[in-house]
Amino acid sequence: MTRTAPFETPADEYGCGCVPAPAEPDPGTTADTMQARAIAGGLAEFGIGPARWSAAYDHEAAAVMLRVDTPRGLYALGIPAPGQPFPVHHRGQRIGALDCRRTYGTADSYTAALFAAFLRDRAALAIPGRDVCPTPQNVV
Repeated sequence: MTRTAPFETPADEYGCGCVPAPAEPDPGTTADTMQARAIAGGLAEFGIGPARWSAAYDHEAAAVMLRVDTPRGLYALGIPAPGQPFPVHHRGQRIGALDCRRTYGTADSYTAALFAAFLRDRAALAIPGRDVCPTPQNVV
């Protein structure tokens, strides 16, 4: 007959202190991460799938960042405090901001469209079917 000891957690849940205790997610950070993922969902319409983006808290920027991998490098959209514009970073530097602010009236799909246009304007994103210049042949 095999005897096994039941799994017991020590009084100190995290042992001797060698391993840091997992941090409780900040409710504000959780909401920002959810908004970043919702914006990323809107980027699918522009050909940016889940394999090309990630959303996480960036300690240097002190904000949740939506990172998008493009042929021109990694671009990051910051999730700002309410009422502030969405900053865009490239290579660790802030290079601009979207023409909208984080408010209850700003739809995530609208923010995604503005971010995709921002990337397109910097030749970091080719939007299929939307990069056509009007010519007399295709104008009604």
